[in-house]
Amino acid sequence: MTISTTITAFDSRRFFDKAFVYGVQHGIISAERQTTIQADLAKGMVQIANYFGTAYLRPDLELAIIRITNLISIYLEDHAQGDVQIGAQSLQNNSLLSHSKQGADMLRRLHAMPKETLLLQHGPASSDEQQSFLNEMSGESQISWPDYKAELARGQATQNLLDLGFWLAKKLQLASEEICDAEQLINTAMLLILAPKAAIKLPKRSEFDALIKALKPKKVSENPERFALFFSDAPTKIEQIAQKEMARFIAQEWPKIRNNSFNLAHYYLKGGIDAISEYDEAIAKNWQRISHNDDNSVIATLFLLVATGQPVKSAMLKREATAMVQALREHGLNDAAVIEFIEHNVPVELREELTDFWLNDLKEDADTALANKDPEFPDLYMERAFKYLQNNCNTTWKGRS
Repeated sequence: MTISTTITAFDSRRFFDKAFVYGVQHGIISAERQTTIQADLAKGMVQIANYFGTAYLRPDLELAIIRITNLISIYLEDHAQGDVQIGAQSLQNNSLLSHSKQGADMLRRLHAMPKETLLLQHGPASSDEQQSFLNEMSGESQISWPDYKAELARGQATQNLLDLGFWLAKKLQLASEEICDAEQLINTAMLLILAPKAAIKLPKRSEFDALIKALKPKKVSENPERFALFFSDAPTKIEQIAQKEMARFIAQEWPKIRNNSFNLAHYYLKGGIDAISEYDEAIAKNWQRISHNDDNSVIATLFLLVATGQPVKSAMLKREATAMVQALREHGLNDAAVIEFIEHNVPVELREELTDFWLNDLKEDADTALANKDPEFPDLYMERAFKYLQNNCNTTWKGRS
């Protein structure tokens, strides 16, 4: 049995086999080199069997030939970028064991890549951990070259986030005892840079809404000068990573901020989850109090009073309703005031829903009923307006208006 058929018997799909057969068929790998490769394969098989188990057991030897073939293949395919001619030339010019070692080093490099974005200092992996990873990646369920490249790219992307995250942690004076996720810190930094005139410091939960509000107007745009100033003392690599992250933030996060669909958990806030929970709990409790546990008629009352610049209450007296209707007829309804009220008084998880309720439901309905715009059906004495308010809002007077 020739070396070609020996390798093919174990795994004909490996790049090692393809490159070797191509090299023999096209005269790239000499007869002398074929003999050396066969000897190196036998030697490497024993070494690998001893590393993972023992060379005295046939199952270990059989698995070892699979392992060395896989290790050689993944390095050879990466080195040759899938070109069997380049792979064959490498087999002619370099020892088989060097290919195997390079393949193992590639897998160790992959194992060393970070798997998460928490800003924690990790020591090097232990030899046992490396061996276990090599055991998994080089065995019968080996990792393919495309999968290796994809995993390496993911690992490098994670490392880039960590590098930027550690730099930002120092820049923004994050306390050393704080456990922080790099992605959250990056989002917060991008928010600080984009928000006009925002102080460059880690925001508390109570300060976060002001930053969000600052980014909502359509006239607010990217500020390259502010970005350049913030990263003026950063290494070139960090600045390049930050530029990519800013582009991502503008494309993905900014639209969510403008339509109130952003996720607070994607940002780092000073004080961490406890501060976030305490603040949001206070907001939620106050909202339940002023909205009478999300009563629709009370919410409509609050929004109409806010929209017309009246004192905010959960219920309207008749004289307060009169003042509200007069203000609406003179000045209209103020969307911006209602949106601001929602941002400061409504729990995050309800903001999008109640913003939609105001803009696409209550506003138009109330304006039609209260404004007295139709000369064919005048409402000079507000009879129709009062009836609408009694049916849709929390009013205190009884009977006919």
